[in-house]
Amino acid sequence: MALDERTDPVQIIAKVGNFESRERAVEVWMHLATKAGWQVALASAAPQDADGGDCGTVEVEGLRYRIRLTPRVRTSLADDEGGTLTWRPVLSHAAWAEPVLEPGNHIPYRGRG
Repeated sequence: MALDERTDPVQIIAKVGNFESRERAVEVWMHLATKAGWQVALASAAPQDADGGDCGTVEVEGLRYRIRLTPRVRTSLADDEGGTLTWRPVLSHAAWAEPVLEPGNHIPYRGRG
């Protein structure tokens, strides 16, 4: 697979639901990233904000990403309030990647050339 054909890691969304463990969410996200053609590895232990949805940190071909588990994907919920069944849109949990910024809040540029 050519580099330009791969889905960017920040666009990979693992629909895992809100009852999955954080470790499982990272595993599913890593599987999808690997399937998209990326070389992915767990990064060394980094501080996590569990209340903010942090699950772990991965390294994807030289750049680090924080994997988060938060409401992120659209789904429908059956609602029978009032005695009538209706469907309403809600957000469901998913694992997704956020770049980890270097000191100074910049991501190192590794351009071609």
